[in-house]
Amino acid sequence: MATSLTTFPEVRPPRSATDNVALLRGHPLFGALEPAQLKRIGSFARRHPVHSGTTIFSKGDAGNSLFSVCAGTVKITVPSIDGREAMFNLLHAGEIFGEIALLDGQPRTADAVALTDCELMVIERRDFLNFVHAEPAVALKIIELLCQRLRWSSQHLEELVFLNLPVRLARLLMRLLDQDADSVDPRKLKITQLEISHMLGSTRESVNKQLRTWTKRKWIALERGGVVLLAPDQLGAIARGANDAERASGGSRVLS
Repeated sequence: MATSLTTFPEVRPPRSATDNVALLRGHPLFGALEPAQLKRIGSFARRHPVHSGTTIFSKGDAGNSLFSVCAGTVKITVPSIDGREAMFNLLHAGEIFGEIALLDGQPRTADAVALTDCELMVIERRDFLNFVHAEPAVALKIIELLCQRLRWSSQHLEELVFLNLPVRLARLLMRLLDQDADSVDPRKLKITQLEISHMLGSTRESVNKQLRTWTKRKWIALERGGVVLLAPDQLGAIARGANDAERASGGSRVLS
């Protein structure tokens, strides 16, 4: 049974406000703030180590915290009635999640689960809203973040409706490569074929068939729990058009 972050015990001493400010200074959302503003956020932000497999929050939970990934990877999923899940996104260091329910006070719209061991920064809703009311620049940044999420959702729906599997798969792999560019091996993606199929709204069998085709062409290598991109330029070409995908699949169409 997954562990909820709300019951997750601290396993190390709390970080100081100074430590938090140092982290916030390099953050995409908070980094442009003035030193006094960073100090204020750092005073009420908390850092939590989270083990791989921990459920940070579940769909329907109260949205009372904003989360930022300090280290590790978090997956955002939505469960179905029959037990399956659709994975919407993978979040890495520097990315924020949980902002929708935090702002509107409504229940969480998805599950958030630690895909690896993580360290999270947690900001409570009451503290964050008080801060945003006094800092319009932060409110504008949050609006930009929400617009980015909306654009991504619209693009994902468009791809699902109009593009075949090779193009969607190549685009996903290239996007994950960009998101995880700071990893030890920038070519290796730590993601399973089942997780890929969940993100694409496809079947694992169809994803495996296409990955095997690219493996034979030496464009990728499959490892346990991961995919290594050996020829990102080739995959980038596929991601730009369906005709490239037809060639990449050996002239036979791979259905989702």
